[in-house]
Amino acid sequence: MARPQLAPLLDSNKNNCAWYGNHLVSEALEDWCLTKGYRDEQRIVIQEAEDWSNVKWFKPLHRHHKRYRIKQSIRISKIRDFSMPVRYFVTLTIDPKKVSNDFQAYKLLTDTWRKIYYRLKRKFPRLQALRCVEPQKTGNPHMHLLLFGCHIPQYLKWARSMYQFAGGYIKIEPARAGNKGAASYVGKYLTKGLKNDFCLAFLTRWKSQTLTVSGSLLRKFLGPLLEKKGKSKWVFVDYTTDYGDCCVKLGEDLAELIYYPQEKGPPVPDWSFIRP
Repeated sequence: MARPQLAPLLDSNKNNCAWYGNHLVSEALEDWCLTKGYRDEQRIVIQEAEDWSNVKWFKPLHRHHKRYRIKQSIRISKIRDFSMPVRYFVTLTIDPKKVSNDFQAYKLLTDTWRKIYYRLKRKFPRLQALRCVEPQKTGNPHMHLLLFGCHIPQYLKWARSMYQFAGGYIKIEPARAGNKGAASYVGKYLTKGLKNDFCLAFLTRWKSQTLTVSGSLLRKFLGPLLEKKGKSKWVFVDYTTDYGDCCVKLGEDLAELIYYPQEKGPPVPDWSFIRP
């Protein structure tokens, strides 16, 4: 199996991030590989309600799959038709000198956004927001935001006032390209994981969501990532985490059929892509 590449690597001193280095990239790579391997072993077994002999199973879709990220990008493209115009693009960054590792940096980032969100929500009850987290090239997290349903006349002054409890620099600018530009803005960050595994590895390490929607109007408009299709009624049978779990819950015969199709034979595990 080809080794996933987490690039680029930059000098930690040049980026004023003393806790960044090759060790951090190695840890993120290992976290990513272990989590992806664990998730890929999961299965959902379903049965057709009108024909109990028709049993199917599939892997749960998650962000480590290319198909998941493509579906997420398609979902976000619907912002173009959202009734509320996007007002501001905001980027929150973390001062690495305030923390001693990337976990603390991510927590400080989310705490900063939580404080900002509730302050805005009190003033603008119809506030809707969409955010995604991205690791900088140093491994330091920063957050990209779209804000709907608010009007901040002196937005630069507002950003400076927010800085008093923020974890780092706050950049805000009016959304001049409208909702079409907003969809492109967020979509760019969602598809970065398609090019390399750098973003996915760190998001996995921080247990961060790929995309978060705040506000009932926007959440309802975008809808779920996966929508039900077809008229067949399927009944959930069981959820299994791996072959052994499937043997216990559904029996060895069905476990062999689900995890080791006869035409392919049992796969040989390969963990060589994890660094020692």
